[in-house]
Amino acid sequence: MTLKIAFVGVGNMASAIIGGLRASGYSGDAIVGSSINVEDHPRLEQRFGMTMYADNKEAVAVADVVFLCVKPNLLQSVVEEFATVVRPEQLFVSVAAGIEISALESWLGQPVAVVRSMPNTPALVGAGMSGLIANERTSEDQKNWVANAFDSFGSHVWIEDEAQMHTVTALSGSAPAYFFRMLEVMIEAGVAQGLDEATSRKLSTYAMKGAAAMVTELDEDIAQLRKNITSPNGTTQAALETLEEQGIQSLMTAAVDACAERSKELGKEFANK
Repeated sequence: MTLKIAFVGVGNMASAIIGGLRASGYSGDAIVGSSINVEDHPRLEQRFGMTMYADNKEAVAVADVVFLCVKPNLLQSVVEEFATVVRPEQLFVSVAAGIEISALESWLGQPVAVVRSMPNTPALVGAGMSGLIANERTSEDQKNWVANAFDSFGSHVWIEDEAQMHTVTALSGSAPAYFFRMLEVMIEAGVAQGLDEATSRKLSTYAMKGAAAMVTELDEDIAQLRKNITSPNGTTQAALETLEEQGIQSLMTAAVDACAERSKELGKEFANK
């Protein structure tokens, strides 16, 4: 039997998930969504073949699986508004950063299966990575379904300790922005040395894309991949020595630590509301 899926909030991340499900063979007839932006409903219905509702309760009431895709600061009020139609056999999947499972369980009002996720924006191009953690009421079948859903637009890892979701945020959720910033600097450096921006962008971005592909597709240690292209006293060695001299180790460690710390702070702020 095909599960009926509801998306509460249909923005960019929800669209990425829906797109992945549709591409993997899921029927649009089995997907519904809800949002207050009713002017967007015709476009979404045409794009995905789904049904849109203006009322969250209507969408949740017909669903077996509910994806919660609204902003974290709005999630409590949204969930409490539709809590009266929650059924114990439903599965809820949250993509709201910083909202802990215990808070979701409290707002939903009764014991249900809950999965908390931390996807990232490359999901928009089918290359997402998501950290997932489930509560004790989530069955293995439900976990497998969620894993397949997230794999439809990338890949996933399961986390056992919810505190580690802060690290997931730092290493994956926020990390695309680190690489975007690095690319900005590299492109600017190329332009400063005489290349036009389009050429500099293509050279830099394809180098990053290719390096990521090598790490994910080749069964080789990352350090060895680095050594393979670092000739003694060569150009790559000169660049790497400069990065080390400028403190890349401490810089990136500090960035990851700062991101994880801010994630913890936001989690406490949401928990105290």
